[in-house]
Amino acid sequence: MNSCLFFTIIFTYLGVLLSVAYFTLMERKCLSSLGIRLGPDKISFAGIAQPVSDGMKLFTKEFVAPSNSAKLGFFLIPCVAMLLCFLGWQIFPCNSTSPSMSNDILFFLVVSSVNAHVAIMSGWTSSSKYASVGGVRGFAQVISYEICLSITLVAVMFFSGGMSFFSLSDSGWSAWWGFYCAPVAALWVVICLAEANRAPFDLVEAESELVSGFNTEFSAGSFAGLFIAEYGMILLMCLVTVWSFFQNSCVWTVLGSVWMFTKVLMFAFFFIWTRASFPRFRYDQLMMAAWKTLLPFVLGVYCVFFFITKV
Repeated sequence: MNSCLFFTIIFTYLGVLLSVAYFTLMERKCLSSLGIRLGPDKISFAGIAQPVSDGMKLFTKEFVAPSNSAKLGFFLIPCVAMLLCFLGWQIFPCNSTSPSMSNDILFFLVVSSVNAHVAIMSGWTSSSKYASVGGVRGFAQVISYEICLSITLVAVMFFSGGMSFFSLSDSGWSAWWGFYCAPVAALWVVICLAEANRAPFDLVEAESELVSGFNTEFSAGSFAGLFIAEYGMILLMCLVTVWSFFQNSCVWTVLGSVWMFTKVLMFAFFFIWTRASFPRFRYDQLMMAAWKTLLPFVLGVYCVFFFITKV
């Protein structure tokens, strides 16, 4: 039992790394098509080996830390980022133990909250003005949108009657939830864009203002570690979105798994499409959208729903 669970976890981590590699290729291909360009097509057939080439290049380059940086923290931050990413994916291999007893929704909230410290610590340890501004922006942004994300998932727990994503498969509430709570599902997708620091909410890595934001001073393998962690969390957000709002009761069948994978791929494409389609917000607009629009709307909607369920 333990060895089987161990190999399940290892294969999950390898799958995450492989998915991140080819999600980057998918992003570059889609962005180039949306911009009427060719994109990567030189390495292997249709550029299929481009992620492998990029990974080999990054991990074989020399990693140089800035002379005035906090060396220990600077070296540890990419490792911590990847650890948090893998911990977030840890919620899904637990179906082989006892899903009804797990608290994986709460665990996901904890991991996503702690992940906010990666940006601020990256900026602080770099001792760079651009990185410091990006880190402070990221910390404030994630905390602001984390409140809306937590309230939404608390409502998911309330309607499903459990604190596990796997308990949603048997509760039978997803159909009417998707019908009555479509506006909340749309808000959840917006919140995920802000949580993942993706366009149009990518103020943390605003190239036109901050060069590369909190990871400006990172290079080679350290940059690859931060990159893998960021894209791994994006894919995790896509999977959590499908599991919370758009899953079906036959998820454990082959057809249900294929359909769920298709929906995750659709949301991953949505992340790419928003990057190609929408201009970047100003930072004050980003923060006001969280505190003056999203939070009151989410609270109002759930107050109405809780009242209806009580009546």
